Parts: sequence; structure tokens; C-alpha cells
Amino acid sequence: MELKTAKTRFGVMEPYIKGMSVLDIGCVDSRPGGERKYRSTGLHMFLKERAARCVGVDTDKDGVEEMNAQGFECIANDCETMRLGEEFDCVVAGEVIEHLSNPGLFLENVKGHLKSGGAFVLTTSNAFSIVHFYRILTRNRIKVHGEHTAWYDPMTIAQLLARHGFRVEAVWFANKTKWREMKNIFKIKYQVPRFISWLRPYYSGTIIVVARAESSGERR
Repeated sequence: MELKTAKTRFGVMEPYIKGMSVLDIGCVDSRPGGERKYRSTGLHMFLKERAARCVGVDTDKDGVEEMNAQGFECIANDCETMRLGEEFDCVVAGEVIEHLSNPGLFLENVKGHLKSGGAFVLTTSNAFSIVHFYRILTRNRIKVHGEHTAWYDPMTIAQLLARHGFRVEAVWFANKTKWREMKNIFKIKYQVPRFISWLRPYYSGTIIVVARAESSGERR
């Protein structure tokens, strides 16, 4: 498994989604308290602008209705159990798998919505992010999203994917864009973790994985 670094998840995703049919899982990007960040994070809009067709799926029914009213094509459904009746060239799951009760069931369902040879692109928080170590050092605790159920690193996510019939092509590490912004160039709280994760990418904040479903012959 090859480990790489990337500036943003968008740069990694583009070759796999440009001109393709894409399923975006978790498109609304709902947050605790009802906040919806599909516009501020920009992932679904990025996919829609570059894909031949982009369909979004999310459990947030109100958020899906809101997006459909704005011209998006979205479906209210559960990614662990959905049966959409079609396959896509690429399935994208941005910061989704760490929210799930049954990630294995989710991965089996992803396979059922991928065309033969199609790409599965997922991103998730890195369990070994330098930010977590800093918070443990200074506060003896870490900040955990109220809906997260698990942490992953490249090894554990690759093992999980392999158990469910996926072959990992490559894994990228990435960090927050604000660490690179000129207005923050002299802020120690951004530049120290940026330097450490440059020196040791395994301390980066985000993991980006590209995988493909193996044929039954490959799994033998």
C-alpha cells in the first residue's frame, strides 16, 4: 500500500470523478444542532461541477429536500441499507465511515452501487493526527465529534476494506487548508503541527483512500 501526501482531498478525487457518474454519500454534511455544511465544505458542489452526473445520499431528510430545492439531485436514505437500483463509476464518502454503527455493512452496500472497475474514494479523520497528541499533552483529552463511533489510521482502514472485498490502490495524508493560508503563516498553533506533519506525514489530520472492489477471482 502506497502512502502519499496531498494538499487537499479535492485534488486526489478529481481524476476519479471528472466526467463520471458519482454517488456522494453524506452529501448534506449535517452537524450536531442541525447545521448543514454542504456549501461551506464544498465537497458536493465540487463533485457536481466535475461529474457527468452526481447523486447525493443522506439520512437528513430536511437537508436533502433543501438541496433538491436548490437544483441538486439527492436522495434521503441510509447508506448502510440503501438500494438505489443503479451503479456508479465512482462512490465518494467524505468523512462518513467514522459516523457509522456498522462500517462493514456500509462497505458491502458500496460494492453493490459500484460499476465493475469503479473507484471508491473515502476520507476520514486520522487517529494519529498531531492535533490529538497536542490536546492530550495540554488537556489530557481529545476533541471528539458527538456522532463519531470510531477512529481509523491507514492500516486499520485498509484491513477493513480488504475484509469486505476491496483492494486499496493508494492512501494520501492531508491537512487543513487554513494551515497553509498566508494570513496564518506566523501563527504557531498552525505552523508547528504543519511542520511536524510535513516531517512525519503519519501525523496528518485526514486520510484519503482510493480502493476498488475485487472480483471473485482476485479474492481466491
